Amino acid sequence: MSLAFTSFRWKEELAEQRALFSDCFPENRGLPPETEAFYSRKFRTFPHDPPSYEYLARDEGAAVGFYAALPFTYLAGDTRYRCGMVCDVMTSPRMQGKGVFTKLGAYSLGKLTDEGVDFVTGYPRRAAVIPGHLKVGWHIAFRLPMYLMPLRTDGLLRTKDMGKWARVVNPLLSPAHGLISWLLPSTRGLQLEIWDWRSFFDQHDDYEAFFARWRAGKAMVLDKTRAYLTWRLAVQDVDYRILTVKRQGTLVGLSIVRSCAPEGVPSLAVLDLMQGEEDPAILACLREGWRRLAEEWASEAVLLMMSEFQAQRTRLWRLGFLRTPVVFSLILNLLSARAKQEVSSRPEDWHLMWIDSDDL
Repeated sequence: MSLAFTSFRWKEELAEQRALFSDCFPENRGLPPETEAFYSRKFRTFPHDPPSYEYLARDEGAAVGFYAALPFTYLAGDTRYRCGMVCDVMTSPRMQGKGVFTKLGAYSLGKLTDEGVDFVTGYPRRAAVIPGHLKVGWHIAFRLPMYLMPLRTDGLLRTKDMGKWARVVNPLLSPAHGLISWLLPSTRGLQLEIWDWRSFFDQHDDYEAFFARWRAGKAMVLDKTRAYLTWRLAVQDVDYRILTVKRQGTLVGLSIVRSCAPEGVPSLAVLDLMQGEEDPAILACLREGWRRLAEEWASEAVLLMMSEFQAQRTRLWRLGFLRTPVVFSLILNLLSARAKQEVSSRPEDWHLMWIDSDDL
């Protein structure tokens, strides 16, 4: 084995990288993530210079590994941190177990440090990939379980070979949700609207003021600028919707959602949830919006990912959410001296959801 590492030259090497992607992720063959157009939207249009950091490993001239990070910005009060959100890390199946992943990771992290990146983040779900990260300085910060609000159980129980029980459980869910709605705070005085995401930004000039109110007092948050969200929601050919809650014309709550079907279960995924005020009625209003849109999309569940701390603080159980066995992890690698001194690994200092990743 004769490994060589270089920065990725996308104009010359993209065809090889796409072939490597297909070998490493065969479940995406024939789907949009495999295409050059998808790559270009994700890695070449991010609103930053450079739009991405990408590195390639070669063995005897052949591309055998790829490592990428997107240049996100996190805010802690008035302090801005440069973050590399690591994604699309891959090793050729014929080279797995030979140290390519670890060596390419070490090379890439050194390059990212030279670029002035303060820290890198990752959101692995598969435990098998974590040891390779730990060898080059990453650590597991905290867990991010997936939470589920069941609306119907046909698909969910079918995946457990218990489909026949759906006809027993389904009739119980409607009155259960009615009881939850009755117990939640009144939403009187709040106005719920559901927008196509492009229409939302075309018709709202108050997003920036709302975001400033939302992040006030939070220790570490992604800088979800209009430019960032425009990029994030344009990467995939997906019908993203934005739910808004207003009080007397003022934006006080916002949620970004899309449809998905994990394990064949049609679901509504909540990518982001922000409240400009700590008012549980705002959550109650958004919950009704999720249920309304889920019915329109024939979704059987509402899904979201967040830390156990944030789930408890949000009191997700009051909204009808159950913790699932599916758990993501936030892994961190602090690169700069100031990040090592200042960036916390405590879940109470972060507000993370799928919007912080490239998932969904």
